[in-house]
Amino acid sequence: MQPFDEPVTSPADPPAAPTDPDGGARNLNGVGKPASLPRGRHARRIEVPVPERSPAAEPEEPAAPHPPAEDSAPGEPAELVETAVTDGSTPGAPPDGEPTQLEPTRLEPEPIASAALEETRYADLPKVPTGRQVAPNLLSRVLVASLIVAALFVAGTVAFVWGDDAQRGAQRRTAPAPTAEAPLDPAVGRRVAVTQLLKQRGEAVRAKDKSAFLALIDPTAEEFRAQQSELFDRLAKLPFADWSYELAGEGPDVPPDRALQLPRGTAIARVRLHYQFEGSDSQVEREQYLTVVPRGGHWLLAGNDDATSAGLQTERDIWDLGSVQVVHGKSSLVLGDAPKKDLSRLAAEADRSVTDVGGVWKADWSRHPVLVLPRSQQDMATLIGSDGKGLSQIAAVTTGSFESGLSRGDRIVVNPSAWRTLGGLGRRVVLTHEMTHLATRAVTVDPVPIWLSEGFADYVAYKAVKVPTNVVAGDVLDDVRKGRGPKVLPVNQDFDASRGDIAAAYEGAWLACRMIAERYGQPQLIQLYLSLSDSKSPPPGGDIKATLGITDDTLVKQWRGYLVSRTKA
Repeated sequence: MQPFDEPVTSPADPPAAPTDPDGGARNLNGVGKPASLPRGRHARRIEVPVPERSPAAEPEEPAAPHPPAEDSAPGEPAELVETAVTDGSTPGAPPDGEPTQLEPTRLEPEPIASAALEETRYADLPKVPTGRQVAPNLLSRVLVASLIVAALFVAGTVAFVWGDDAQRGAQRRTAPAPTAEAPLDPAVGRRVAVTQLLKQRGEAVRAKDKSAFLALIDPTAEEFRAQQSELFDRLAKLPFADWSYELAGEGPDVPPDRALQLPRGTAIARVRLHYQFEGSDSQVEREQYLTVVPRGGHWLLAGNDDATSAGLQTERDIWDLGSVQVVHGKSSLVLGDAPKKDLSRLAAEADRSVTDVGGVWKADWSRHPVLVLPRSQQDMATLIGSDGKGLSQIAAVTTGSFESGLSRGDRIVVNPSAWRTLGGLGRRVVLTHEMTHLATRAVTVDPVPIWLSEGFADYVAYKAVKVPTNVVAGDVLDDVRKGRGPKVLPVNQDFDASRGDIAAAYEGAWLACRMIAERYGQPQLIQLYLSLSDSKSPPPGGDIKATLGITDDTLVKQWRGYLVSRTKA
């Protein structure tokens, strides 16, 4: 499978002259050069770093609740304890999750010196390598020394400081019974109130009840309230099967300038949003930092970007950025801020790519992909957590998270700028490449070597269309002719666009997989992928020896000889 610590992308190809994409990385080929022939690279993946979540303190286990005293002031601060919020369920500690994987697609325009007839025939083939899947890193755990909770009773009020979530999880305290002599800890008051607030917010979205949704927003936060009103209108159009929140702990301190504007006791809560689309079997997780304020005996939401100053961002989806439309294909779901005709075309192309992948990959996978077409390249950068550098080379990215050995929330994000440069053939190659990544990720537990991940995705994509080898692999074959051919199978850095041209790496990986299929059979190529991606210990001699009957060194020698033979074909 593709490494889960890298995004998957697909290349863009130049405008198609003739008529008439998979999940780990992205690549694009032949961009912006009409009537030029891309040199055999379609969707390729490019590593896109995923910012590591760094919560102030992530609890190992939720603290035991301490109900608030009836005479406690509603604005008093209280601890936020990790608590799952689901409709009708009992709050509990949520499972640890992994960060998000991305898989972009690069484009590399470059006409190739081939016959005029071939240039015209394959002018719309994507020229850029696909990107690699990137899996989010595990959330870092920061243990902070717990503060002593001091209860000072002055004129019937209680003063206290927040404790440490992690230590509270290790040493649970028992809440005293509510008596006149021992009032309940007000910390649990906020915990319970914020948990209930999040539960009601989820219920309002699922019920499409805008009045209930806005009733949970601080009326003095006028700009945030207006944003949330627009957000609700977008959410109400989308086919969600589930939408819920869980309180994961406390966020960073409220910025000083904001603390002066908001009531005493205001805090930033670290929250996890969970949602799932109808027809999808994968749940998406988003980390958010929501500002909660005490108002009139209740807790309300007053913002979602106050943690930015601490380097923590609320993760965004396309509906957070602007208008969104939905189109259902036969098996796909497309969300986008684009004309409906463009979304309908993308859905039809995605449906075809599902069929293309199914012709090779018989293992179980969803076959109900979710695709996102944002309004701009900058919006794409926001959705995949990128700084935007190098995205002009990326046509599509497969993103998702990896948790407990399985991927979750996988979807393909398309770069509208690069996508417009692709013809029908190029779009098919890009989507089939990305769709292959989605399929293989469904059964992958351990990452396979990147040459196999990217090479197999290209193998499936180019098997669905007939394109001459010298068109697909022009760069690596030119290197071989000049005596600069590769000595070893491509490794991670060979697919790093920041280090230079990555086309030859993708082409070499594709030819390695094609050679295996031709010499040992396609079933053995697929079995090699499955063997390397499971969690079992490798057999004596390794998986390559067990599957193909040859050593790793022999495989490399056979591949290098195959490259030379293709230069003479």
